[in-house]
Amino acid sequence: MSSKGQRVRFLYRGSFPDGRTFDDCKGEPHEIVLGRRQVMKALEEALAAMEPGEERVLELSPAEAYGAYDESALQRVPTYRIPNGENLPVGQMVAWKTPRSAEPVPATVVSVENQVATLDFNHPLAGKDLVYWVKLIDVVPEAGNPTA
Repeated sequence: MSSKGQRVRFLYRGSFPDGRTFDDCKGEPHEIVLGRRQVMKALEEALAAMEPGEERVLELSPAEAYGAYDESALQRVPTYRIPNGENLPVGQMVAWKTPRSAEPVPATVVSVENQVATLDFNHPLAGKDLVYWVKLIDVVPEAGNPTA
């Protein structure tokens, strides 16, 4: 078992309940520090409870993963307010910087019609049931503490 503040390395594959994969580390371990909210809470809790070499399959509801799909996160924006707004790639993600956001916010371009773009600010996996396979590789020892 690992504790908050420890670094863990793990392999993972994310898929939908029908088996279609949406994310795969492809054998390259991913590393996080527990307690820093670098991954969703359910995944972090599972990793903290695992021993090196252990594998688990997590079946997550939208509430445990990326949340429910929120219709109010769809926004219509005049294309003149968006750099290269008339040529936005429908179906793809863009980085949208608003006057209120210091950092660009990802949004999916739903449509561009009559000089108005419809942008979806939901996470692409919001509202979906997800399945994660995870394997804890190891707990990374802290410098100067070989047993951590």
